[in-house]
Amino acid sequence: MAQIHRLHAEVELKNCTADQFYGFLKNEMTTLPQVIPHIFKSFQILAGDGKSEGTIWLSKVAMGTSHVEMAKEKIEAIDDESRTFSVSVVDGDILRMYPKFEYTLAVTPLVTQGSEQSCLLKLSVEYEKENEDVPHPHQYVEVATSSIKAIASHLANKS
Repeated sequence: MAQIHRLHAEVELKNCTADQFYGFLKNEMTTLPQVIPHIFKSFQILAGDGKSEGTIWLSKVAMGTSHVEMAKEKIEAIDDESRTFSVSVVDGDILRMYPKFEYTLAVTPLVTQGSEQSCLLKLSVEYEKENEDVPHPHQYVEVATSSIKAIASHLANKS
């Protein structure tokens, strides 16, 4: 039986509210190639409305300076109240090393001095390795956290 592994990361996003960041995830994902072109080379919605369970999107992401990977992902669950997205990779390069790759993004407001000025994004990744020689997917978590910070910076400059 395959062993399931988990990785977690937390990123505090200053000058970006939880509603702003979650709103971007829900409504503006197709703008990723314009917002962070050094990471997202393309992003398109293949099925669904882009904001609800069952939506499938296709992205091409730069993994370093000379390597681009394709991923087809499906929104498995979305909860507006808790500002949570759960996504699974259903096709793409990553599945060669990780036959199961799912992640959850949860955005929580951070209240300081009575007003929300920042938020905490929690990334949880659940995956299965093709074999024990496959490294843990830290590079994917690093690309995700870089993307998250770049989106927050974009949102802070936009407001």
